[in-house]
Amino acid sequence: MINQIDIPKSKQTEKLVFKQWLLERIAEYFVYGMLVIAFPFISFMEFNSDLTKNEPIGMSLILLILSLTFSFLLIYSIMNLYTLKRIKGLSRGQNTSLIKKIAKNNNWNIYSSNQQITILNLTWKESSGFDWGKQLTIIYDGTDVLLNCISFGLNSSPSPFHWFENKRKINNLKAEFENETKNTLQRRTLI
Repeated sequence: MINQIDIPKSKQTEKLVFKQWLLERIAEYFVYGMLVIAFPFISFMEFNSDLTKNEPIGMSLILLILSLTFSFLLIYSIMNLYTLKRIKGLSRGQNTSLIKKIAKNNNWNIYSSNQQITILNLTWKESSGFDWGKQLTIIYDGTDVLLNCISFGLNSSPSPFHWFENKRKINNLKAEFENETKNTLQRRTLI
């Protein structure tokens, strides 16, 4: 996984950029597109059928509204699936140490770590139970830290359905990191 991330492009775009074949990307977005289009299409066809047959449209209208809402939320989560959240930190070495300390406190497994990137696998307790694992990716950019959390679905494909929960994990990590940064700075001023 770490070899598949294009770190310079990820820093530049503030999105996780993977080195993958064009066909892999097309297949991934094809599946997402089918999910976004399928539900509204089916519910619109049902709504249209009810209209043409002069049947009550209440339930089909509710289904259409729900499917459109679901599709818009899915589009939003797909567009933000790979977004990196930037946090001000300390030095690169201190940022790495703080991330490792937070991972240890939360019982997260360090999958891979070097001077540019750390990948953490979250424990099953941290997962919703409806995914096949979560991974926090931390990229070090000077004194800043870039964060992303991805849940995986079947066949290790990124799941957009867990984006809102993943955002909460990122916010929790951000809060812990900022708290540890303040504690580190306070210890420096006391010395």
